This record gives sequence, C-alpha cells and structure tokens, in this order.
Amino acid sequence: MSKTLIVLEIIGFVQAPLLWWLFKKYAKRNVLGELIAAGIVGVFWEIATEPLWDYNFRINFYRDTPAAVITGWMIMLTLVPIISEKLFRLVFKKDPIADKDKRIFLFDIVTAIFICLPMEAVGAHFGVWTYNIDVLGWDWGIIPFFNLPWELIMGYSLLMLIAPTFVRYWQGEFEK
Repeated sequence: MSKTLIVLEIIGFVQAPLLWWLFKKYAKRNVLGELIAAGIVGVFWEIATEPLWDYNFRINFYRDTPAAVITGWMIMLTLVPIISEKLFRLVFKKDPIADKDKRIFLFDIVTAIFICLPMEAVGAHFGVWTYNIDVLGWDWGIIPFFNLPWELIMGYSLLMLIAPTFVRYWQGEFEK
C-alpha cells in the first residue's frame, strides 16, 4: 500500500468528524443527523455495488469495501442536500421549500455533479479504487478533465433521486 493511500485512508476517517465540527463551529448547524443518514445510504450503496469496483484501503467492513469510503458518502450526501437547497432558494426565492416540490431533484443532481465528481476523480486517480469495467460494461467514453467514465454521471443522477431525500427525511430523527 502506497503512502498516498495510507494518507487518504486516514483523511477518510477524519473527514466526517471534521465536517461536523466545522458546521457546528462556523455555521452554527448540527449536521450529525445528515451524516448518520448519509452513512446509512453509503453502507447500503457499497454493499449493493461491491462487485463493481476493487478497493485498495486496508480497513474494510465488507469484503474489500473500506470503512473510510463510507465517510466519503457521509460528506457527499450531507453537502448535496444542504447546497442544493441553498441553490433552490436562491433561484426560486422560496423559503421554505414546499413539501414534495419535485424541482429539488434537478438541484440535487446538479449539485451532486459538482461535489461528487471531483471526489470520485481524486479517489480514482490515486487508486483508492478501480472500476471493474468488464463487469460494468461501461463504454460511453471518458469525461474530459475528470478522466472518468460518462456512466458515472448517470449513476450519480439516479442515486440523487433518492439519497438526498432519504437524508432530508431522516436527519432530524438521528439528532434526537
């Protein structure tokens, strides 16, 4: 295991508590519920898709799926709903967002592309994982600059139709 992967795995374990602390201190917002709900989605996603990628971290919780990857999901799926809602309010000048306003899905998808794609690119570039292209059958080509398969945008878009909604719905329950 390279030193870079060791450092990235350590960062993986530190990033969620650091995000919680930064929000608590500077935004005066407790995001613990979002982090827990996002972690649940991350665990589900990683177990469900485990054969599709090979990981290269040491501390795993399911087959070769690293615990530190779950904190990545916690970061992404905490930030996506928060930023998506802020953008929604900015564009539509609506506060609060009406229940079941389906336009939020578009904001979730766009926000996810800006948050998740760079994180995905860093992980793939440094070898945190490799895609099992033969299993995935991905052949749409490569996203310029990010050097990632185009199918990732479709995958994130589909996931963002459910994951941020789950986080929004359950966040308060985990903070009680």
